Amino acid sequence: METKKRINSEVSKVRSNLISIFLINTVVLFTLSLIGFIYLNSSSIENYFKENVTINIYLKNDTRESENKQLIKLLRLNEDVKDINYLSKEDAAKIFSSEIGEEFVGFLGYNPLLDAVSVQLKGDKIDIYFIESFIENLNNFEFIEEIEYDKPLVDALTKNFEKIGLWILIISIVFFVTSFILINNSIKISIYSKRDIIKTMQLVGATSKFIRRPFIIQYLKISLFSSITSILILYILVYQLNLQIEEINFFTKISDTFLLISFIVTFGLFTSFVSSFLVTQRYLKLKYVR
Repeated sequence: METKKRINSEVSKVRSNLISIFLINTVVLFTLSLIGFIYLNSSSIENYFKENVTINIYLKNDTRESENKQLIKLLRLNEDVKDINYLSKEDAAKIFSSEIGEEFVGFLGYNPLLDAVSVQLKGDKIDIYFIESFIENLNNFEFIEEIEYDKPLVDALTKNFEKIGLWILIISIVFFVTSFILINNSIKISIYSKRDIIKTMQLVGATSKFIRRPFIIQYLKISLFSSITSILILYILVYQLNLQIEEINFFTKISDTFLLISFIVTFGLFTSFVSSFLVTQRYLKLKYVR
């Protein structure tokens, strides 16, 4: 009866130990996958904010309709342009009147506003040098009265996202190293609790390869399940986030998704293999295991 209780107790300890390893690996790999996901999608988030920068092109009062269409057609053919909106001065007057609550055209006797074409460039093209070059090319059209955009905003976005990108890279590298250490330590503690089993198997003539194999296979299985679990949790959260923020599509690049999954699975398996191999090898070399 006592022997049975002892066996059940040992089985319970082993099971609890393996569950702890699984949970630690899952949390570590989930955090690493989250940081990796943010790093891979930082350009999408950056482009979302940058693509809200609007370049307003104001046309002269004597601009003909054919010239309007010519400009819009040219802009639509430009691969760097994401979106174009045309607003006539009549529509602009109506919008402005509704905002101020007063019919200013009747009061002034004329409409002081101009026809306008609003242009939004693709996010990766948003910087001061490119926009200035874009505007310089448009200045060749004589019927354009003025072109304006929020230059301080563009400058601030460019500088801030450069800093954010650098910090994300630094955090990714630091946590990559930290993840390896955490997984390695969890496996080290787990194998330490089984050091007597390793020495007993050695004493009965089992080879080092034979002793190592079950440990390596066991931790590889745990790592694989942890990797899959962490990725599933991540993409469930991202899917919910995608529903809340419809303006940003976090699933645009399938290649990035496969890259992240491959990295997490490979990292988890590699770390578990190296750690379990080195730790078991360490106890195999010890003459006495206490």
